[in-house]
Amino acid sequence: MLERKLLRDRPEYRLTARGLATYPYALSLMKWGDDWLAGKDGPPVILKHKACGHLLEPSAICRACKRNVSAADIRIDLENIAETVREDTGQVRVSSRPELYTAGRPTSVSRTLSVIGDRWGFFVLWLALAGVTKFEQFHSILGIARTTLTARLSHLVEHRLLDRTEYQARPPRYDYHLTESGKAICPVLLALHDWGLDGLSKQARGTSVVHVPCGKPLRLEMICRACRKPTLPKEVEVKQVRVVSPRAPSSPRSPIRPRRSVRLANR
Repeated sequence: MLERKLLRDRPEYRLTARGLATYPYALSLMKWGDDWLAGKDGPPVILKHKACGHLLEPSAICRACKRNVSAADIRIDLENIAETVREDTGQVRVSSRPELYTAGRPTSVSRTLSVIGDRWGFFVLWLALAGVTKFEQFHSILGIARTTLTARLSHLVEHRLLDRTEYQARPPRYDYHLTESGKAICPVLLALHDWGLDGLSKQARGTSVVHVPCGKPLRLEMICRACRKPTLPKEVEVKQVRVVSPRAPSSPRSPIRPRRSVRLANR
């Protein structure tokens, strides 16, 4: 995703076209972190959309119908997930240290990645978005050790992305549902999925995710909420508004609250 060139005997690294295609994913990570993790002081960095002059509020829309995309408006093919997850997880390490995402200077992007955890966290959230709720169903699709799955589910519950509800006492069994903050992370998952579609066949791209309001295969587009125009990297200016100390302490058990008036799901 990076290309290396020699400039006056010194290497210079620039994003390739495939690297630039990750920009919607980066924007969605930043937006979720700004909305749910920034706290009372607000985000340390803001974006200005030079095309319209407004502060950039990225919004995820369906490329086909141009409507906003939300977790309630998509249909994910579980059969397709079961087939592809088995292939993709072969090289995933079981060990995970999400705190390493914020080992340097914390940002909204790094905090969001830390909350998701690792690739297993992405897979669990993706399945939850597709409607999976029970431990055994997560386990049968992912095919990972039960202790690993338990740890990832507990991590996502602890960080308020999933709610856990007991539906059987002996032995104890639980349902897992996305909270409001979990549903709000939908564009992050979709942007990453969208980026990965380029390597799949046309048939796979057309059956993975459908945007229910228009019935078309979903391809995501990030736009500026103010002017409704695409957010191209060259048209976005980054401004630092406050300095965040490296390795800033954080409390994973503190509740995630949105900066805007979004009501959290009942726990």
